[in-house]
Amino acid sequence: MSHAPLRLVVVPHTHWDREWYRTHEQFRFRLVSLVDELLDLLERNPDFRHFMLDGQTIVLDDYLAVRPGARDRIERLVRAGRLAVGPWHVLPDEWLVSGEALIRNLRMGLARAAAFGGGMRVGYVPDQFGHVGQLPQILAGFGFPAAVLWRGVGADVDRTLFAWEAPDGTRLLTVYLMHGYGNAVNLPTEPRALRARLDAESASLAKRSDVPTLLLMNGSDHERPQPELPHALRAARALGAERDPDWAAELGSLAEFVAMARADAPASLPVHRGELRSGLRSPLLPGCASARAPQKLREFANDRLLTRHLEPLAAWLGALGGASDPERLAFAWSVALENHPHDSVCGCSIDAVHAQMETRFDRVAEIAGAHLDAVSAALVRHVEIPAEGFGRGAGAGLVVWNPNAAGRLQVEALVEVEVPVGANGAPRPFHLRRGDGRRIAVAAEVVRPAGAQHSGVFARRGVLALLPGLRREFESLYANGIDVARSGERLHARIRLGDTPDASFDLDAARRDLIETLGDESIRDVAVETWLPPRVRLRFVDELPGHGLRVYRIAPGAAPAPPELRAERLASGGAAIENAAWRVEADAAGRVALVHRASGRRVEDALRLVSEGDRGDEYNFDPVPGGAVVDRPTRARVTALRRGAEVSLRIDATYRVPLALSAARDARAQRSVALPASIELRLAPGLDRLDVALRVQNGARDHRLRLHCRAPFAASRFEVESAFEVVERPIAPAPDSFGAPRPAEFPIGAVPQRSFATLAGPDGLALTVANRGIAEVEALVESDGAGALAITVLRAVGWLSRPDLALRPGPAGPALETPGAQVPGPHAVELSLRLHRDGDVRRIAEAHGFAFPPLAIAAGDGGGGPLRDGSRIVEVEDPEVVVSALDPHDAGFDVRLVNASGAQRDVAVRTAVAGAAIEQVDLAGRPAANATWRAESPGEGRLALRPWEIATLRVGRTTQRPA
Repeated sequence: MSHAPLRLVVVPHTHWDREWYRTHEQFRFRLVSLVDELLDLLERNPDFRHFMLDGQTIVLDDYLAVRPGARDRIERLVRAGRLAVGPWHVLPDEWLVSGEALIRNLRMGLARAAAFGGGMRVGYVPDQFGHVGQLPQILAGFGFPAAVLWRGVGADVDRTLFAWEAPDGTRLLTVYLMHGYGNAVNLPTEPRALRARLDAESASLAKRSDVPTLLLMNGSDHERPQPELPHALRAARALGAERDPDWAAELGSLAEFVAMARADAPASLPVHRGELRSGLRSPLLPGCASARAPQKLREFANDRLLTRHLEPLAAWLGALGGASDPERLAFAWSVALENHPHDSVCGCSIDAVHAQMETRFDRVAEIAGAHLDAVSAALVRHVEIPAEGFGRGAGAGLVVWNPNAAGRLQVEALVEVEVPVGANGAPRPFHLRRGDGRRIAVAAEVVRPAGAQHSGVFARRGVLALLPGLRREFESLYANGIDVARSGERLHARIRLGDTPDASFDLDAARRDLIETLGDESIRDVAVETWLPPRVRLRFVDELPGHGLRVYRIAPGAAPAPPELRAERLASGGAAIENAAWRVEADAAGRVALVHRASGRRVEDALRLVSEGDRGDEYNFDPVPGGAVVDRPTRARVTALRRGAEVSLRIDATYRVPLALSAARDARAQRSVALPASIELRLAPGLDRLDVALRVQNGARDHRLRLHCRAPFAASRFEVESAFEVVERPIAPAPDSFGAPRPAEFPIGAVPQRSFATLAGPDGLALTVANRGIAEVEALVESDGAGALAITVLRAVGWLSRPDLALRPGPAGPALETPGAQVPGPHAVELSLRLHRDGDVRRIAEAHGFAFPPLAIAAGDGGGGPLRDGSRIVEVEDPEVVVSALDPHDAGFDVRLVNASGAQRDVAVRTAVAGAAIEQVDLAGRPAANATWRAESPGEGRLALRPWEIATLRVGRTTQRPA
């Protein structure tokens, strides 16, 4: 740094972990006292000119829920620049939530802050456990000039300012909190002691600073303001006025510091490209990706429900003139975001916190699920399902929404539909028909058999009296049809019920018809029966339009079985299944071998369930030196089954695993317990992938359980999906790979992922394993040199934090026992294996086709259009351009596109909204600077995208384009 006079900007703040080692309500009690005191202080003392409320607006909501009368006071202080709020709604973890969730979080936080007078325009991320590589592009997309952060910075950056570059080339000035977000916490207020503390910290920072202005963060976790600080700073300044007249230290804001730093920063700063995942100077705490693994599955499922199913269909309904209801969507997101802070979604809090999170997960599923039911019912009224073309005997309609790129996909649906049933309520064989008469075989599993619910005989006049008050919903079920037949003097009425309303049923019309029929006085009485159709889990494969609809009707009888599917018992006592792409064998001991026909590769011992000791805590895996590794069952039973449109091989096995750690925590216990596991492997016609469903019953403690998926090659490159990017991660990192022999935390190979990971070999072949919410994966080198992807099923630990770990010197939080983090009980995960050429352009599309399966909607006879089989809300034909969101708002909807490749792309985009005005906007919804959208006609055009660029097109609401 030059010899310019030092200027110290002291930013008073609190870092508010909303829940962690205490529950949300226990911390809220403290929060209310803190903000009461803060408001009084700011109003009483104008010299205490600024306080930052941790960059998240949810603390305002939490406070005002108790002190609603304080809103005006808060607004006055925010508008005066005395109180900084936002820009986030919650400070989120970045690895364990989707990129779309990060965008919704910032959007909600900025909107909430605007209602109070304006949000802080700085990308403040003080304590997240590392940072995704696309964060500079996201923050710049909201117009932020800089980021401020602490964790994850590696050896390539040793300055307090650097340029952080996203994969698309966006660069953002970044302030590195080298000494943390509490480098000036609890400052002494005696002037000499204060001056000494400030001089020591500024001398240390100045060695690493390229600007004369230094940032001192006066606060930390749950810290209160220091009322005496303005006076103490004046006194400290006066102490050295003669010796150092240009020395200045004053209270200020983070935004003021950023403005000064930008003005003084040299043209050339250190540049870091991509994600920040170094534990060199501060721990990354990577074990959070596997702590309390079931909650990661729930987060993924709710995000999929919102972004892949509800929002796109609501956007389409809005384009048709219906109600997309963005306010309900925002409410669902507000509840979902409460689980996104790092101490929450990371699984690193006390048990009571995670029990309360379960309620929030339930609420999101209920809010979004009810909304999806309503939107789906309204949308299918616009879908034409003609009576002709489907062939003789075709019955109720089924509409499938594909949220992915076009291709051959498997539909997995839990639906309540009218299918032929036997006496026991189980469905008889049936198939699906396309509008061109094509027959589609299905694999069906009964989740709930059909059956009568209530029955009784009632006098005609009594029924007539009751009919005007007949409601659509009763006893938590919906009336979805009334079938009437007469037998002599008795009328038989069967009311078909359902868990969700059938859009094609008109209750008022049915009531009028029944009243008219009962006007015949020769009818003596009415026999009424309520009947519930079966709930069936369907799986079938078909070619589906991208981001569009496929229409079917259900027909009795089985479709011709795909000849490529085979299932057999083996003479050895095992079994085998195959389709055109794969052969899967399991011997009597449960060892799996895979044969991939296209590559000609055979993989022995391809899938192995492995339990290893873990002496760590919720933050970090810590291996047990020399601990027993269990990777073979003591018993196994292998069966093969053919079910319509699929074949499956099931391995029911029992493993004996150590019960826990020894008392000294230096070995696994001698006593063992049974760990039952069921692995079901499935093949479908025309799909070049192997689906795996794993269920285990965990009764052991202090262990990590992973499924090792072997590759038929040595590993040369390891990639995972992260937020809006696919990023390379290290294979077997060395202990000093962070750049020092004793870092703050030693590196490990287990890393967070979104929906897939890929292992590439030196011969041009790659293995991709897609998942549905499994948040942790590691690339391994097996004992024979082959590569493998280890997918974490669960990690069972009993402590929030411990001070005695080998891989993380020192604690990461309070040493509290967390028996719930041992995750006892049932676990179920799903994944899919695919062998392909390295560089396959359909890698992401195929992985997303598994991770985000199409949605099936029972549609009856549908409606009158304009939608029909093959209709698409948006058409993007490039498989490497991902449609990340179809996000409705009052004036239309946004289409978010991601160029998921390292090459410039120019892509054609067409929407289903005829005559729509399309504008390129930034993430805040403002007209995009340097827009590359070229309209070619209303509703369509072309978009140029940089490698890994995120772009948003705003589609105005006009009329639905005919299919």
